[in-house]
Amino acid sequence: MAKIILMRHGRTLANIEQIYQGQGDSPLSELGIKQAKAASKFLAHEKIDEIYSSDLTRSFETASIVAKPHKKTVTKVLGLRERFYGKWEGMRFDEIERKYNKLYKRWMADPNKARIPGAEALKDLQKRGIAAVTKIAKGKKDKTILIVGHGGINRTILFHFLGMDLNDFWNIKQDNCCMNVIELYKGKSRVSLMNSTCFLSELHARRPDVLA
Repeated sequence: MAKIILMRHGRTLANIEQIYQGQGDSPLSELGIKQAKAASKFLAHEKIDEIYSSDLTRSFETASIVAKPHKKTVTKVLGLRERFYGKWEGMRFDEIERKYNKLYKRWMADPNKARIPGAEALKDLQKRGIAAVTKIAKGKKDKTILIVGHGGINRTILFHFLGMDLNDFWNIKQDNCCMNVIELYKGKSRVSLMNSTCFLSELHARRPDVLA
């Protein structure tokens, strides 16, 4: 059985400022680095055979911190990038809500049908995300693979394995540095863990806004 540990990157400066990062390259914040270090400590004794990440800095930096105890090289995968949000890239949430009020409401209520100007379609995001994961996992029987991605693409990957519709986009959470576990066996799959941040409990106690 192959096991995929699918993570989201740690908190970034753009997360704090409530900006749609998309394929922009905001670095980890001080808290984000602490989250990645907590994840690294948590996984230090886990058998991890290979480590992959999106090529964007926030994911690669998170993966590199987690990789240190395992002395593994992180392989960047372009297909694991976050969704391209077109004209919304780099804009604050409140600015988008103000300038694109009707479309923003549809994005919140009916995400798969909301046509964000210039943005990648959710179905295309899922297609490249699953293609990347499938390629990574091919022939990796009895291997544990760590993949560090992003909130949006992680959701679409999980929806594929859960058999959920893309219009359920907001129905699951992907908190900063969360872990999901996908198990693959003889052509079948199951999600055995989702959005786990138990290893961040100490940070949560000190910073109640960490999940914002």
